[in-house]
Amino acid sequence: MDLNGKLVAVTGATGFLGSHIALTLLSRNMRARAVVRSVKKAQWLIERGVEVACADLHDVDSLCRGFAGCEAVVANAAFLARNGGNLDEFVAGNVGGTENLMIAALRAGVRRVVYISSVAVYKTSLFADMDEETPQHRELRRPLDLSGLITNWRYAVTKARGEQVAWRMAEEHNIDLTVLRPGPIYGERDQALTARYQRAMTRSVQLVPTIKVPHVHGADVAAAVAGALANDESVGRAYNVTGEPVSPWRVLRKWKQLRSSRTLLLPLFLPVGAKYDDSAAKRDLGFKPRSIERGLEGLLLPENPDAPL
Repeated sequence: MDLNGKLVAVTGATGFLGSHIALTLLSRNMRARAVVRSVKKAQWLIERGVEVACADLHDVDSLCRGFAGCEAVVANAAFLARNGGNLDEFVAGNVGGTENLMIAALRAGVRRVVYISSVAVYKTSLFADMDEETPQHRELRRPLDLSGLITNWRYAVTKARGEQVAWRMAEEHNIDLTVLRPGPIYGERDQALTARYQRAMTRSVQLVPTIKVPHVHGADVAAAVAGALANDESVGRAYNVTGEPVSPWRVLRKWKQLRSSRTLLLPLFLPVGAKYDDSAAKRDLGFKPRSIERGLEGLLLPENPDAPL
């Protein structure tokens, strides 16, 4: 799909991943519209050339206005609730919000959607690579598997249900849908994984597990979104967008080196890990995940060493 000079809507664009997506689209000669709840929070994006429309996932009419005139929508907004949240709130945001977004895209005449899902949708295995056909959560209840090692179980099951809604509605209404399943994500402006690492390095002593999970930079996920929009062969497909599995032990040792930290790191040996097959994204989307070392160098060695992450 040739989107040169065309307008693409990005929901949740004031957040961590959404901001990376919006700025990446601009760098690929597209126009980006941040469809967000707070225009005030989007001011810094406006200064960089991103258009802004005020909307809410619970309000179809506002989403329709936000998508008007767009060639495509990147469905990035989700309910995360890092500090808890009940299941009803997750269902409303990640399932109901997905349905509202797809309805609004239809009403606005948008037939191309890239949906940001998550590897959290899978029933986690620590002993086999997980590809795009790995079984997903189907029930809106706490899973009896190891997904809790990666994310909040409410987020996992409602993102799985939301993705299922997106696929069903795309088939029913002839919407060209691509699904990306990233995670875990780190990078500039991240208030989740990256912030946890930052807090760990403020302590005198930190116990650090050696379990390996993928770490993918937000900018690399954003590049995969642009790759999906550019490649019509991605329509009707889902892609893992994950990168290399690395341990928090490896991450924090590099962090300590780059920041000359005095935190004493003590390994907690857990000889297991979660690995996802992302070869399809590399083939079809031009996905090129940077190493964790390169990602941390870009994150922790800015011109201003005291700059916020």
